[in-house]
Amino acid sequence: MPQWNADTLLNLGFKDVAGWISSDDGGIDYRLDGLNAQSDMLLLDERNSLYAFVFDNSVMYIGKTSRSIRKRFAGYKNPHRDQRTNWRCHGKIQEVLRHDKALRIFIFNPISYLRYGDFEINIAAGLEDSLIAEFSPPWNGSERGRPVTEEAEREKAEEVSSPTSAPQQIPDVLSAVPMPDGLTQVIASFQIALGEAYFHGGLINPGVEASSYLGNDGDPITIAFGDGTEPVTSRINRTANKTGAVRIVGRNRFIAQWFQKHFNKGDTVEAQVLDPHRILLITKHVEQ
Repeated sequence: MPQWNADTLLNLGFKDVAGWISSDDGGIDYRLDGLNAQSDMLLLDERNSLYAFVFDNSVMYIGKTSRSIRKRFAGYKNPHRDQRTNWRCHGKIQEVLRHDKALRIFIFNPISYLRYGDFEINIAAGLEDSLIAEFSPPWNGSERGRPVTEEAEREKAEEVSSPTSAPQQIPDVLSAVPMPDGLTQVIASFQIALGEAYFHGGLINPGVEASSYLGNDGDPITIAFGDGTEPVTSRINRTANKTGAVRIVGRNRFIAQWFQKHFNKGDTVEAQVLDPHRILLITKHVEQ
């Protein structure tokens, strides 16, 4: 049989983004310490993600959350009394850290989706069962000798959990809509002319000047909406345009739906670059 290990996950597209650490209060916490921690922070709030805990190149646990990794990991840090899986992982993580060993956190959330007919297929959700079956991670629970995800048990408990610690503040990197007092800094602006491809395809090409303020090729980027619609995460592509200007690729269908809800074909959308990994699309002003 093949020897599946951490390298297998990296080759599939998982990213090594963080590590578990001991917290000052004797508990556990995690620290983003990858090569691009600022963009990796966006992955923590993506839904339908896979994650893995890796010790000495061995995959100890594989999990998936339909919420966000940030919320899931809060359960590992402060398990609710009914969360058997979280308590088990909490104890295993503490055991590794007590021996001053490194326990890495891998995350998998491909921005692009497969399609079957008119329907999108979430790659992360489709991989979960297969990966757990092949890797048989020792920290995953088992049923009749076979590893299981235990997703239902954990998510049900999370619905009624009441964390003992104060609610975690939403980081500024995700607070993409400007506050009324205008405190949000805009570092660049550009316009999107809604021609056929843009209106129906949800394309965003910021242009050369605005692109100079954006992140690296392949980085995730949050597209926020001025009407409060839930942001989407896309990716920065710097190879599609010969000029090196950015093209936003991924979740474009949702962007197109927002265009079509608020604009007509031929309209112009105002857009703002808030930082290298955030763009805000402004709804058009309604004349009184």
